[in-house]
Amino acid sequence: MGSKTVAATPSGALIKALRLQLEASLLPGDAPVDQTAMEEAATWLLAAAAVRAPGQSLVQIESATGERRHLRIAVINDDKPFLVDSVAATIAALGVGIDRLLHPVMPVARDAGGAITGIGEMAAKETTARESLIYIETPRVDARQRRELLGALQTTLGDVHAAVSDWPAMQAAMAIDATRAGAVSPEAGALLGWLGGGMLTQLGHMTRRRDRSNEARLGICRASADELLAEASYNRAFKWFDRHEAAGTPQPLLAIKSNVHARVHRASPLDLFIVPVREGGRIDALSIHAGLWTSAALNERPLEVPVLRAMVQDMTAQLGFDPAGHNGKALVHAFSSLPNDLLTAFDPARVTDLVTAKMALIDRPRPRLIMVRSTLERHVFAFVWLPRDQLSTDVRLQIQAMLLGTPGAALLDWSLEVESSSLALLRFLIDVRACDDVPDDAAIEAQLVELLRGWNEAVATHLAATEEEGRAAALAARYAPAFPTGYRLTYGAHEAALDIAKLRTLAVAEGDANRDTRAVRLYRLNADGVDTLRLKVYITKGALALSDAVPALENFGFRVLAEVPTYLTDAALGSIHDFILTLPAGRDAGALLDRSSLIEDAIADVLNGAAEDDPFNRLIPAAGLLPREANWMRAIYRYLRQTGVSYTIYTVVDALVAAPQVTAAMIALFEACHDPAFAGNRDDAATAAGADFTRGLAKVTAINDDRLLRLYRAVLGAVLRTNAFAPAAAEALAFKIDSSLVPNLPKPVPWREIFVYSRRVEGIHLRSGAVARGGLRWSDRRDDFRTEVLGLMKAQRVKNAVIVPTGAKGGFYPKQLPSPAIDREGWAAEGRAAYEIFIRTLLSITDNIADGRVVHPAAVQVLDGEDPYFVVAADKGTATFSDIANGIAQGRDFWLDDAFASGGSNGYDHKAMGITARGAWVSVQRHFREMGIDVQTQPVTVAGCGDMSGDVFGNGMLLSKALKLVAAFDHRHIFIDPNPDPAASWKERARLFQLPRSSWDDYDKALISAGGGVFPRSAKSITLPAEARDVLGIDASEIEPEALISAILRAPVDLMWFGGIGTYVKAPQENHIQVGDPANDGLRVDATDVRARVIGEGANLGVTQAARIAFSLNGGRINTDFIDNSAGVDCSDNEVNIKIALAAATASGKLSKENRNTLLAAMTDEVAGLVLEDNRLQALALSVTESGGAAATGAYVRLIERLEEVGDFDRRTEGLADGEVLLRRAADGQGLTRPELAVLLSSAKLALQDAIEDSALPDDPVLEPVLLARFPAPMRKDFSDEIRGHRLRREMIATSLSNRIVNRLGMVHPFELAEEEGVGLAEVAAAFVVAERLFGLEPLWRELDEAALPETVRLVLFDRLAAAVGNLMSDVLRTASGKVAAGAMIGALAEGVTALVAGREELLTEEPRARSKALRQDFVALGAAEPLAARVANLFDFDGAVGLAQSALEAKIDAKLLTHAFTDIGTRLGLDWAQGTAAHMSPSDVWERLLVSGLARDFQQMRIEFLRRLMRTKAGMNDPRGAVADWAQRNAGGVTQFRAMIARAQARPPVGAAMLAQIASQARNLLER
Repeated sequence: MGSKTVAATPSGALIKALRLQLEASLLPGDAPVDQTAMEEAATWLLAAAAVRAPGQSLVQIESATGERRHLRIAVINDDKPFLVDSVAATIAALGVGIDRLLHPVMPVARDAGGAITGIGEMAAKETTARESLIYIETPRVDARQRRELLGALQTTLGDVHAAVSDWPAMQAAMAIDATRAGAVSPEAGALLGWLGGGMLTQLGHMTRRRDRSNEARLGICRASADELLAEASYNRAFKWFDRHEAAGTPQPLLAIKSNVHARVHRASPLDLFIVPVREGGRIDALSIHAGLWTSAALNERPLEVPVLRAMVQDMTAQLGFDPAGHNGKALVHAFSSLPNDLLTAFDPARVTDLVTAKMALIDRPRPRLIMVRSTLERHVFAFVWLPRDQLSTDVRLQIQAMLLGTPGAALLDWSLEVESSSLALLRFLIDVRACDDVPDDAAIEAQLVELLRGWNEAVATHLAATEEEGRAAALAARYAPAFPTGYRLTYGAHEAALDIAKLRTLAVAEGDANRDTRAVRLYRLNADGVDTLRLKVYITKGALALSDAVPALENFGFRVLAEVPTYLTDAALGSIHDFILTLPAGRDAGALLDRSSLIEDAIADVLNGAAEDDPFNRLIPAAGLLPREANWMRAIYRYLRQTGVSYTIYTVVDALVAAPQVTAAMIALFEACHDPAFAGNRDDAATAAGADFTRGLAKVTAINDDRLLRLYRAVLGAVLRTNAFAPAAAEALAFKIDSSLVPNLPKPVPWREIFVYSRRVEGIHLRSGAVARGGLRWSDRRDDFRTEVLGLMKAQRVKNAVIVPTGAKGGFYPKQLPSPAIDREGWAAEGRAAYEIFIRTLLSITDNIADGRVVHPAAVQVLDGEDPYFVVAADKGTATFSDIANGIAQGRDFWLDDAFASGGSNGYDHKAMGITARGAWVSVQRHFREMGIDVQTQPVTVAGCGDMSGDVFGNGMLLSKALKLVAAFDHRHIFIDPNPDPAASWKERARLFQLPRSSWDDYDKALISAGGGVFPRSAKSITLPAEARDVLGIDASEIEPEALISAILRAPVDLMWFGGIGTYVKAPQENHIQVGDPANDGLRVDATDVRARVIGEGANLGVTQAARIAFSLNGGRINTDFIDNSAGVDCSDNEVNIKIALAAATASGKLSKENRNTLLAAMTDEVAGLVLEDNRLQALALSVTESGGAAATGAYVRLIERLEEVGDFDRRTEGLADGEVLLRRAADGQGLTRPELAVLLSSAKLALQDAIEDSALPDDPVLEPVLLARFPAPMRKDFSDEIRGHRLRREMIATSLSNRIVNRLGMVHPFELAEEEGVGLAEVAAAFVVAERLFGLEPLWRELDEAALPETVRLVLFDRLAAAVGNLMSDVLRTASGKVAAGAMIGALAEGVTALVAGREELLTEEPRARSKALRQDFVALGAAEPLAARVANLFDFDGAVGLAQSALEAKIDAKLLTHAFTDIGTRLGLDWAQGTAAHMSPSDVWERLLVSGLARDFQQMRIEFLRRLMRTKAGMNDPRGAVADWAQRNAGGVTQFRAMIARAQARPPVGAAMLAQIASQARNLLER
């Protein structure tokens, strides 16, 4: 039946004719079909029907491809009844939807071979035969479903053909049986006659004999329905008739339902009418008619239906009703509302029950159930009436479940009828053949009544157990009706009361903006196993996504088996989601219920977004931790992840769960140490917890778990403060950690760090000292922002060498940011909120100062003493974010007020000042100045990173009108201008800078030179003209944006200016992972490929430290970012220090807040001047230091060793090579590079600063001018008292002094002096103060700074001047015997030293005079002016003046007179020559240099000591020079011998250290005689 191959394409005329027939078959309500689709359908259908034999059924199925993919079905038959409805029902029964059905019935002419020759009108002339052509479109199905569909359709068509063909025979059989039944019961015969008269769709007939044979098969009984009943059912039917025969009540007819569903007309259970066939006085066979009641028959009035009309009459009489009265009419109405097909089949007694029950329901609607067993007890018919408002699929299924609760019961069919405005009737046909007992209708009806009647009252009763009665009734009235029937059946009123209580708690909080919208409850049913729990989730707003809920519950250690949602009919009341959970093996659900409130709260917090959703929640049920304790463990893990610990979260949680004793011990230890409310003895409790930890750890066998738990213990032990017990912990946790106690932290190890953790933000603040400052960065690195911040803290530390505080840095990561591409404002708002949380949390464990006294934070146990200095700034949106931070600080009355975060609206605006760029530009100027170029007037080509809207890039590119900016890039565009006009381009850049917002795309393209342009980075490729290629030094004419940026970084320009974010240059030996900036991996270049002559680092981290060194070794000029852009932090520190001083004036009423702000603004230029001077001096100091070249390498190698000895300096962390590598480089003629020297410069300053702060030197009144000089003139004038009383007075003095020493002397001299003289760095600093004051060095330095000199000459003069000052400092140290009281020494010796300086010409002997003259002439020859050269050279002549002045003071004689005696000794013995030679020697070997320096001091000191002994004699006091002559006379032999040795030394240059050492030894022996 039906071919799978479509015939050849038919003719156009036939297609058109069929298309017209298809169009005509469209019903008025059908969707229109476009002509193309109809044409395609006609073509395909015609091909399917092309060849057909008379009476043949064709079925064709094909998957259509093309624009609309679908399944096409063609069914072609001779026209007959039941085709369309039977085919449609068959397709629907297989779960396939019908998208389109067309059914033209028309004349079709065919030739002798069955091929179509005409259709419709063109066929009517040839034939009267009409054919049914059914065309159907459905969604596509797979091959298996297509095979099933084809088979089902063929079976159905077979049934249709059989039923239609045998219709006359079935009619005849019905007539015979009507007569046969009428002989026994006229009403039964009339019923069969009535049905046979068109009230039954007859589909089949068969005769079943007692011997189990079948005969007279007609219709479907000879097709698909060969067995209408099971064998057991046939036997029951025979027995039923036999029983009545034996009782004398023969039955004419048995009407039942078959389990077989009809395939013809509609898919319903077949109605079977069984008539006994009596032969020989006994029933020998059963004549069975199969069919379906027609809709007319089902809807006919009962009084018109045979059998039913008799039932009505009999029942009316039996009940005594008047047929014309109310009850009689009500009885007929009740009959009319019940199904005719069933009433005729039921026992009259059961019909009476049904009808009277329905009569009662009409008067008083209520839930009711009546169950009627079929005659043969094969089936049960259940009639369920219930209020229509309570009807739902859920309710129907619940009732169905009750009916099928009896084992073996199976549903055959169900139907629904809404009978009136208040009632609905559900009818169920249930197969009970496999049941031992039939369903208990009384028990089921009781359940139904419980479900549907009195629900509100039952709920109110249960609510009254916990609520006041009136309130319970009100809650029940509000909530109970909203529970669907399915819920009522499953859970009952008691459970509903509990659920209402939970829902009510959510509803009560509706007015709270931060209210929870979800609550939970743990419970169990009696039948649940020991490992089973149930959890209800209550929701009043939104929906519960299983993809959110299931993982959350699994993170608590539960396995989710199922979820049953209940949606209250009033959506505003909420919904309930019931989860069935199982526990891991060994866990007892009952034990968890004992802690249910804690677990419920924790789960609710997660579902409400108030707590983190991760496996640490498992610690609450599994390890018995409180939610807050689990959160502590989570926070420690987050911190450890930031430090580089690689354990996964699952490993950590598993370890903590597996060792509950250890976990509990750590919690107990933490509470004992940090809970302010701890009642017991803290030490004893901590000791006990430690012992528990040790015992528990001994049971841990896994080595990884052991290491992990020990690490946890170490971190908890390193916590100095926490807000875990303070109210602030509700927002975020803070842990202040002594970093040195945490094992294996990456270097450099901070002095202190604060880790902040919450569900919205995580952050870290690292400090390298007690007084530290640095910005807070909004990081985009969730899992390693500490690594980023640590690198920034390291850079900040060396950058902060110019300011009072040491380096600090903070970073925070907002964890709940929306996508900025979707919600930019929401993204910014969440970032700001995270920043505010971070700031508040940091302050929650920070000391304050009130009334001059340090005040610890409330509810925080302090283990680290006083620590009030906490200063921050913002790396992004500086003014706005600083104002936010200051607002928080001011809201807490924090002592720093708006000095807490610099750069706010009442502070110094770095961008407006251009201070960072101006500071970096000082370095650029120095680079080019040393190359003989003035960047302010001479054009230089520039390429860079940034745009004119940025602070550093924008300001930087406006600092010289001579710049030729040939290329630049930012994250949006690439700018190229191969040959810019400096003046015009500067003007255009200035215009862009003034715009509120701008990009390179706003640049006036008309001003760009030929070959240039602005190109978006989003472009796939960029075409480069020749001019652009030339300026970049590349050949490619077409290039990708990233490659073009790399080309810019390699461009042969004079200056590469970094003013944007990102790291773009690395060393060749570095990989991208080491760089740590994955966003720019694709465009980063190697330093050895950079062809710029100079790199200026206005922004941080544009170049790695290794890349800076590589660039320098390759001939480039570069400092470091912390040198170049230190002006920003310097300016901020000045602002903070100024505000701290002015805060005292404001507090005393001396200065109003408004006047303070006015004063701050008025001092802007002077503050900028102070800052830029620091930058100038640092850059100059680097140049002076670099001028030492390879010869100085040994000294720097020793300096590195000294820095490692005196502090936490780590050469590897700072990017410095080993000493051997540096010395090998020196042997090749390459000294330390500027980037390496920059690290040493800053580190030396920091070491000096620490030493000075730890000494009494900052308290010396002589340094008060140093303190005052840090502030602008208006403050020095009006607020000097406040400056003197500054809280950071000592730190500021130490900072200024350490910077002054290193900037003027370099970093080697102070450390070598300390070694030479065996003193501390603080004593060296004090010696510097004395030397500077006694010899008036400041004017000389200023003169040297301002002199018009070639830079090479200036550097030489500064270098030699530093050497001379070093000699003077050594003199001071020896004079003071290493204990320098600076102020006292200056006061005591100023007069004597001044006299000696003034008497230089008189006092200087021939030997030193000649040496001084030669030095002066060398300076002049280099290009120095004579007076300046003389001043520098002369300073060497004053070596020993301090010691002589001190000796003169002690001896109470004229200093000049004593000096004459001093020089006499030198001249007589030749010691002037020896001392001068030693003073001017600069050996490369460290030890040799120390020896020579010591010898120079010895040659001086031994003469002073000799004179001191001489002064103790009367002759020496009266005539020092005469006493010297007398001594020489007495020791003439020794003097002669010594002079001979000197002569031999002078005759054999060069003089070595060994020779001088021998001379010193002999001289000491001689002078002690």
